[in-house]
Amino acid sequence: MKLKNRFLPAMLLFGVVALSSCEKSEQESVTPEFEQNTISQVLADSSKVTSYNFAGQTVTQVNHYDKESGEMETYERFERDAKGKLTKVTTHAGANHAVLSVQMYAYSDKGNLARTTSTYYNNGNVEYTSYATYSYKEDQTLEKKSVFEGTGDKGKAKSYTTYEVLPNGNYTQEQQYVIDDKGTAKLFSTTTYSYDTNPNPFFEFAEPGTASSPNNMIAASTTVHGTKKTYKYTYSYTYDEAGYPVSQTVVKPNGKRETYTYVYSK
Repeated sequence: MKLKNRFLPAMLLFGVVALSSCEKSEQESVTPEFEQNTISQVLADSSKVTSYNFAGQTVTQVNHYDKESGEMETYERFERDAKGKLTKVTTHAGANHAVLSVQMYAYSDKGNLARTTSTYYNNGNVEYTSYATYSYKEDQTLEKKSVFEGTGDKGKAKSYTTYEVLPNGNYTQEQQYVIDDKGTAKLFSTTTYSYDTNPNPFFEFAEPGTASSPNNMIAASTTVHGTKKTYKYTYSYTYDEAGYPVSQTVVKPNGKRETYTYVYSK
């Protein structure tokens, strides 16, 4: 759901994934129907970096842009079943629409995400495959995500992450373990999070995990145990009258700041 990507910015990392491939004309003809407080664009220092297409309140496509040139780098499209559950996400290159990756979703009898299968492509050929399984506590909050390289019975365990969740649904801690060739797990990193009390506009889009917390992250601290180094990020917001964030300023461990602006549908 990659240490360097986890916090840039927090609310962009909900694993929002995409729908199946389409013709360019189909992509450009999308006419989303938005509800109030539905996120439509994210700007980084006044440059569009992400935009969202919706059908009603259901996200159908996420577009990612180069901050400097404004060109679309990649886009993700979503397929859903009759119940509205996400079943497939396809990531395309923005220029030639080539398929970069496909992610499939499967659910338990209780409706929780149980398994994701990812296939990555290079020039139309399969380059790498992996899958992840998810287990939950009695209250249906995520307890563990396990990642495997390969497919099916031939999959090799690579890592797993455990989660701690507050009663309000905010994820406060995750610990990532890496698994060596002998099958031994070793704690790699521990990350703790804190939140504001305002609604997270990406809450409904997120895969289970930290990004699906109902409130907005205001601080994150990751300790990498092998190096004993700690990386701290802080997030500050301005809000609209309804309490939704309209801007987020990220302060990275090196002190660099970046501000993101959130544009909502009218």
